[in-house]
Amino acid sequence: MRIAFLTDMHLGAEGELPEGVDVRQNFLKALDFLSELKPSCLVLGGDFCNATGDLSIYKWVRQQIDALPFPYYVISGNHDNSMMLAEVFNKKHDLHEGELYYALPLEGRPALFLDSSEGVLSDQQWTWFRDYLSALRDTNIIVFMHHPPLPADVQFMDRKYPFRQSEQFIELVRDLPCHITVVCGHYHVEKVVQRGNLLALLSPSTFYQMKQDTVGFSIDTLRIGIREINLTTHGTNSAVFYLDPVR
Repeated sequence: MRIAFLTDMHLGAEGELPEGVDVRQNFLKALDFLSELKPSCLVLGGDFCNATGDLSIYKWVRQQIDALPFPYYVISGNHDNSMMLAEVFNKKHDLHEGELYYALPLEGRPALFLDSSEGVLSDQQWTWFRDYLSALRDTNIIVFMHHPPLPADVQFMDRKYPFRQSEQFIELVRDLPCHITVVCGHYHVEKVVQRGNLLALLSPSTFYQMKQDTVGFSIDTLRIGIREINLTTHGTNSAVFYLDPVR
């Protein structure tokens, strides 16, 4: 099964150009590329919006992706509003006290979709996550969440905007007999981080890519990033593709 993962679109109002970037056209260019990739499904990894959750932006995104010839799934980022996202994408049944999280099989492979939009998981979401991991402990699991679940040596983001429950996450999965693959965004970098049985695939943004070794905020490139995850009988593999930005 081939999964396309687009994240950190940071869309503004029509005609708005954050950092001088035509983020809407970048997103559309990434969607066009999917016709070459031919994935089985698309996951949108959060930060749909550039500032805060906006119904009009969510509705615009849905208009673009409803025409795709494969299913899509959404998760919430720190610039999103999970309740608005659930309303527009018909996911209200997966809202739990304002958090949007759910589980489903992707061609038989268990997949968990978490809501880390607040930089933490609520006690209720932790309990749900722990129960699923316990039930699936003998099966390799793929997890989609916006934040990387552990530090990634991206200095600015690790210091300013990390997932604030990394140790709890690591402790929860450490002794499981299965492999946990987390596909995430938020850091605007392409990186692979592994600790024990936990593998994190940090995915680039469709907006801009960040420098990894600077204490302050610094943009590296304006290339459009797209991650592909391929679930096969031999395991999980992944690749990243870059497109030139729309000018």
